[in-house]
Amino acid sequence: MASLAQSEKLIVTATRLPSQGAGSNVTVLDAAAIAERDPASVVDLLRDVPGVFVQQSGGRGSVVSLFTRGAKPNFTLVLLDGVKANDPTNTRGGSYDFSTLDLNDIERIEFVPGPASAVYGSDAVGGVINIISRRGGETLDAGLQAEGGSFGYVRAAGHVGGPIGGATGNIGLSYTDNGMPVEGSTLRSTALDGALTLPEIAGTAINFTGRYSDSAATSFPDSSGGPRLAVRRSLDHRDIQEGVLGAHALRVITGWWSTTLDYGFYDRESDAVSPGVAPSTQTPSGIPANGDKARFSRHQVTWTNRLAPLPRLEAALGLDMQADHGVDDGFLQFGPARLPTRFALDRTLWAGFAEARYRIAPELSLSASARYDDTGATHHFSPQLRADYDLLDRSTQFQLLWSKAYKLPSFYALGNPIVGDPNLKPEEAENFEGGITQRLGDFGRWKVEAYATNYRDLIDFRPGAIPKLVNLSTVHARGIETSLELTFSLQDWGTLSATPRLSYTNARNTLTGAGLRDVPSWLAGATLNWQPDPAWNVSFDVNHTGEMTDNAVPTGDVTLPGHVRADLAISYKVRPHLALKLGVDTLFDRHYEDVVGFPAPGVIVRGGVSASL
Repeated sequence: MASLAQSEKLIVTATRLPSQGAGSNVTVLDAAAIAERDPASVVDLLRDVPGVFVQQSGGRGSVVSLFTRGAKPNFTLVLLDGVKANDPTNTRGGSYDFSTLDLNDIERIEFVPGPASAVYGSDAVGGVINIISRRGGETLDAGLQAEGGSFGYVRAAGHVGGPIGGATGNIGLSYTDNGMPVEGSTLRSTALDGALTLPEIAGTAINFTGRYSDSAATSFPDSSGGPRLAVRRSLDHRDIQEGVLGAHALRVITGWWSTTLDYGFYDRESDAVSPGVAPSTQTPSGIPANGDKARFSRHQVTWTNRLAPLPRLEAALGLDMQADHGVDDGFLQFGPARLPTRFALDRTLWAGFAEARYRIAPELSLSASARYDDTGATHHFSPQLRADYDLLDRSTQFQLLWSKAYKLPSFYALGNPIVGDPNLKPEEAENFEGGITQRLGDFGRWKVEAYATNYRDLIDFRPGAIPKLVNLSTVHARGIETSLELTFSLQDWGTLSATPRLSYTNARNTLTGAGLRDVPSWLAGATLNWQPDPAWNVSFDVNHTGEMTDNAVPTGDVTLPGHVRADLAISYKVRPHLALKLGVDTLFDRHYEDVVGFPAPGVIVRGGVSASL
């Protein structure tokens, strides 16, 4: 039975060392688990990760924000096949917009919460999400999906993979029209992705991955009060093109030494126009109508040497270079006057890194990582220490982790003409966490993780007559996460798996004592999957989000009540390679709000068919 919990497979995201199993803080969503859950989007899938709050302003056309353990959306580094994909020109200060990402051809998703600058440098402050594509194998594999549903929802996706001469590859194509489940919110997106693994050349293994997406979206502006409260009824319009390319070469030098060279390229173009936000008591000047054409590209080259010189010792040494280039040409509209705006930034980072793990005894291993980043203007040292202890006879694993991390201010935070400040300082974090993983015989696993994170110089939005991004002195985040993975045999009624989860976060500004906006203290949920026989699969997913504080220009700070969301998915295999699917999202029609004035969609019914070779 597939699982939404941690996997026994090799985890490639948490470290650069030659091998690493899943620790208590790692979550893996593999292809089988994704198929069983059958969510409408990646956004809905990520709601099921412990400690993660997914905030969506109504429908899928709005920008989606992901908060990890109370950390801001731009504190979670997103990798697409190992290539950095965060966008430092966006209004979230460098987050990734999951609303345009399609589930087609995702092989698995690895999520590692907590600071990881010792491995990845800037941006990996709250956690790392690595979205890994289907690669294609030695036999032909093809699939086609088509579905439609409420509010004009339409989606079609397909892939084909297999041998290509002496190589193997995969290519996928998807199209989504999300309709208009919430007033003003629309999204149309086309995505193409591919992977190619070449036959070994002169002892070197080489593979390529790539993605391209083209999206058009509309929504009410951020902080406007949405379809319920916005005074101005015009919409934001966004056209986005995003491209990602990755290349990887591996050569084994000796039995204990291998070297890899990785190249990553990320490119994003976004044309956006906004009507702005009407004045209010909180913001007397309102937010003027504005537009911008943002262009951003990132090149990254990483050279890594993996070593195992002694039976109990593994190590990795390497160099990393990252070159960012961003330009934003826009305007601010004040009555009949249109004022042009522009900000641009070129930034090059050089880094050296080292990691080592030594197994002192079969049950105990110690790990250390360090990375030094030089941006020309700033220098950062990011260390990490980890200890793993296994009670082999009791199937119990203990993990302790300490780390430091940092994040450079985004292009948006430095240069935006409305809220930006070129004097913003880098944000820093220090984290300590401990976890336990306990096997429960042959039918399950339980894990619990506690953490304490201190943020310094955190960049946050200060509303008011002159809204600004500012550095807060210190923010403390404390929390605990726990989840179960259970599988039961029901004899003549098939199998049932359950993955209940619960997390608590207390994130506060130490100067004011106030909790952070958009950070609910409590998150809870469970995914139940029932397979009465090989032809049927029934998935029921429920998520509770506790109350939290949000802010909008028309209202100021508002406490949003907690809510419960439930999704149902049913599939039936008419034939071994042909299945019918039915999904019901927001099953109980709860018009809750994750953002002030932006109601969630009502009940969405979707049905479709999938076929495979």
